[in-house]
This record gives sequence, structure tokens and C-alpha cells, in this order.
Amino acid sequence: METMNESSLLSEVLEGLSYPAEKWQITTCAEIYGADIHTRRLLYHLPSRTYEDAADVTAALQPTEDADRDTAASAG
Repeated sequence: METMNESSLLSEVLEGLSYPAEKWQITTCAEIYGADIHTRRLLYHLPSRTYEDAADVTAALQPTEDADRDTAASAG
């Protein structure tokens, strides 16, 4: 589950971008902002494509977050 701090950082990273943005631009921006490993991992799992805005990125992350939770639950 995402904490408030992780959610705030992700929002900051996404708002700091110029759109449209490619996946590599999003992940690079996260590294520059010093995003934690969990946030970077979520972004690295994004499909490689062009994202129109922050909402587009957030929508693409939803299935990834569910898959990460399922993987963690299976491992535990």
C-alpha cells in the first residue's frame, strides 16, 4: 500500500514533467527527484509509450499496483 509520503512524491514527480512524456522521461524524472525504490519500481513497470498527462500515468499504474500487491501477498 502506498503511504502518504510516497503518494506525495509520485504526485510531485508527475507534476514536474512536461507532457506528453515518454516512459524514460518519467523514470528519469523520478530518479532526479530522489524517488524511493517503491515509487521507481512502480514507474519502471509502466508500459513503454507516450503519456498525455499525469492522470494518464496514474491510470496506467493502477493495474501495476494491483499486481505488485498480489505478488507480495503470494510471497508472504
